[in-house]
Amino acid sequence: MNSKKLPKKPGFKKLGYMETLLTLIILGGITTILYLYTSGYRLNKDENGILDVEKTGMIGVKSVPDRASVYLDGKLVTATDDTISGVTPGKHTIKIVKKGFLEWTKEIEVFEQLVTDITAILISQSTRLDPLTITGARYPSISPSLSKLAYFSFDEEKPGVWVIPLTGINLGLLRLNPSIAIQDTRYTNYSDGEEIIWSPDEKNLLVRSSNETYYLINLDNNSAQTTLKWEEILTEWEEDIRKKREDFISNSVFIVPEEIINIGLSEEALWAPDEKKFLFKKQNGNQIEYWVYNFEVPIPVGEKTESLVFTTDANSPQPKITWYTDSFHLILVEGDIENEKRGTISMIRIDGSNKTEVYNNTLYSDLAFSAPGGDKIIIVTSFKSEGQTDLYTVSIR
Repeated sequence: MNSKKLPKKPGFKKLGYMETLLTLIILGGITTILYLYTSGYRLNKDENGILDVEKTGMIGVKSVPDRASVYLDGKLVTATDDTISGVTPGKHTIKIVKKGFLEWTKEIEVFEQLVTDITAILISQSTRLDPLTITGARYPSISPSLSKLAYFSFDEEKPGVWVIPLTGINLGLLRLNPSIAIQDTRYTNYSDGEEIIWSPDEKNLLVRSSNETYYLINLDNNSAQTTLKWEEILTEWEEDIRKKREDFISNSVFIVPEEIINIGLSEEALWAPDEKKFLFKKQNGNQIEYWVYNFEVPIPVGEKTESLVFTTDANSPQPKITWYTDSFHLILVEGDIENEKRGTISMIRIDGSNKTEVYNNTLYSDLAFSAPGGDKIIIVTSFKSEGQTDLYTVSIR
């Protein structure tokens, strides 16, 4: 039995083309909309109610610790760590709130099709003191890498110069293993020193005694020798550091003003742990201005190459300053520590925002140091008047 194939109707073929074309148009439209959306474009009505496409920006919000509530211009929008998209370009106020921590607030600027990244360091409302040493500690000095702390100790068994490691997940008395760099002898009381200076490679210490005698300590073999060439040693170390920074600045993509170069290579500059920023001072009439110069490439969105952090009265005592481990915050110690044995420790961002008090009580040193993990500030204090001083950590989270 013969069967005949029915001829295809022309309409069917045309309809198939139309369906394919329509599908492609829809997919193309969806793809375009998604691309525009992810690129920061949003539909918006103008004053006359006419729809218009406007460019927006984004805010990347992180906090330490994370999972904090994020408020944008007073409205709860998300939790850290997250990205807020579709934000109208211009200035906005970010507030980050987490139970048990002080509120963090900052005015930021959002730019078209760019992500403004924010990392909030949250400070606990109830900081805690924990001992790092129990055998005494005086005149601590932190290593260039922030990984070790050297100090003098009148330890009954082994008085001398000690070094304590700061690296590790948990920084505490029972988790550390301090070692003695050099022990007192019958003829030399190294423990009676008044200053410790680290070599750039962290292999040596230059110790100044109370009678202005200098000792060079080799940390590899725990030996010490008296040196009359301490000025030459310091000059050599300073030249090593200067050469490193000079090479860094000369390779910068920025056109750096000569004045800034000279300041950055001087002893007045306080360089950050990441070696990409430094703090310096300017006298402006009766005011002293504290500035930070930033060599980061690229400069993070919303940051500046040169930022004014804070100003003080030139006739007032100036704060002692060290860098926080993230290189975006400074640690300030304020007060007459030498005479009153009391002071205030605060943290402030390099753009001058969020100055937050961390500690306000007894202090026996005008320097405070950041632990490498950033969760603690190391201080010298005592719970007894005129008693033994020790290293303590102030937990900020």
